[in-house]
Amino acid sequence: MNLTFLHGWGMRPGIWQGLQQTLGHNSQVPVLHAPTGSLDEWADAVARTLLPETVLIGWSLGAMLALTIAARHPRQVRALVLVAATPSFVKRGDWSHGLDGETIRAFREGFLRNPGRTLERFVALQAFGDAQRHAVTDALRAQLDDPVEHAAALGHGLRLLEESDLRVQRLPSVSLPCLLVHGAQDALIPASASIWLGQRWPGSETLLIEDAGHAPFLSAPQRVAEGIQRFLAART
Repeated sequence: MNLTFLHGWGMRPGIWQGLQQTLGHNSQVPVLHAPTGSLDEWADAVARTLLPETVLIGWSLGAMLALTIAARHPRQVRALVLVAATPSFVKRGDWSHGLDGETIRAFREGFLRNPGRTLERFVALQAFGDAQRHAVTDALRAQLDDPVEHAAALGHGLRLLEESDLRVQRLPSVSLPCLLVHGAQDALIPASASIWLGQRWPGSETLLIEDAGHAPFLSAPQRVAEGIQRFLAART
């Protein structure tokens, strides 16, 4: 079975190292730097590099990218594992399961002024409420992307987070197997976002990690790995 790991905003591929080693299988962990253009164009570019019939394992922005790839290139995707997933990162008139628009805009403006400080704030939000807060913070800091070298790509990634809404005509077929993993204490993306997805995905499964924040695969690695292994074993 082939696995493709898609990391979140501001991170490097090494954030997946522990889970990748635990799960085994033939896998790839691409570097994700948002190119100029739409989320669709980015998804198309990543899809051209995928291993055949891969299971996409996406986290946060990587989960949005995985959803987009699966919607546009369903024949290339065998199943989805979505960690801290949401179809819309930002609250909207008919969507309450996200951050305030002003908050994400402040993040983007703050990144332009002081990229390093903004990344540190982002790390703090990801670890907030997690029972393993200090360990998660250390793990995230160790895999932070270079805010100077990749400033343009990171800035554009924030814009995509702010603008993207995958609820209408962007979600993949509900016949595609999907495991939704979410930390119950996630301060960035409420667990209700994954619950919303699960309610519209009859064949999906949900794994809620009660004492975890935005990065449950770091705070509860064994529980998350076991859940993914069970999900994958049922599809071999």
